[in-house]
Amino acid sequence: MTSRIIMIVCAVGLVSAGQAPPPAPDAGGRWDATFYSDGGTTPATIVLKKDGDRLTGTISSELGETAIAGTQKGADLSLSLAADFGNGPITIVLTGKLNGDVMTGVADIGGQAQADWGAKRAPATGAAVPAGDKPATEPAADVSGSWVLDVTTAAGSGTPTVTLAQDGEKLTGHYSGQLGEAPLTGTLNGTAITFQFAVDIQGTSLTVVYTGTVEKDAMKGTVTLGEMGDGTFTGGRKKG
Repeated sequence: MTSRIIMIVCAVGLVSAGQAPPPAPDAGGRWDATFYSDGGTTPATIVLKKDGDRLTGTISSELGETAIAGTQKGADLSLSLAADFGNGPITIVLTGKLNGDVMTGVADIGGQAQADWGAKRAPATGAAVPAGDKPATEPAADVSGSWVLDVTTAAGSGTPTVTLAQDGEKLTGHYSGQLGEAPLTGTLNGTAITFQFAVDIQGTSLTVVYTGTVEKDAMKGTVTLGEMGDGTFTGGRKKG
């Protein structure tokens, strides 16, 4: 008992002497990732930006580039993306742990299969981009205006309209559709877009999150409707 008290006193003394706890890990940055399945390994590049607990960015592989978004709470990660293996888009959810410059976890592939994955933080090049060369990241798309979406979920389908206003990477706007009317907020990182809004469904608050990519006058991706499940969407800029 005495030795335990001494250990506690020593620990308190270290904190009071300025020994602050280590800072929370930051998943922001560029990552070289590998997915492991029965069919072999698949390399990918993940680029993430951290804003509070929220993560947004892109993932690039042999299937192309798509948006990825999720959360980081301490060392715990949760990311989702839409992938198309030739039979239509499905939602892939990555869960894992961050330990310094290494991430490891499990990928749930549309609720049909699982695969292990890991990633190492890519070293910073530190090299300046020569004048006239293409920048390392694509400039942000212009999504200002009204968009008509075609949404398909397990709970049903619909064609809502969203109106977006863009200020740098920050998005604000309005949703109008089968779920009602609601203001929305979001972010745009290059061609990766995410926006969300909250609605009241029969007295229950529901947060709806759209995550996808934008290419000129079209966008596509996944939609999450809280406990009501997930789905996919495509959309086009409203003309006239």
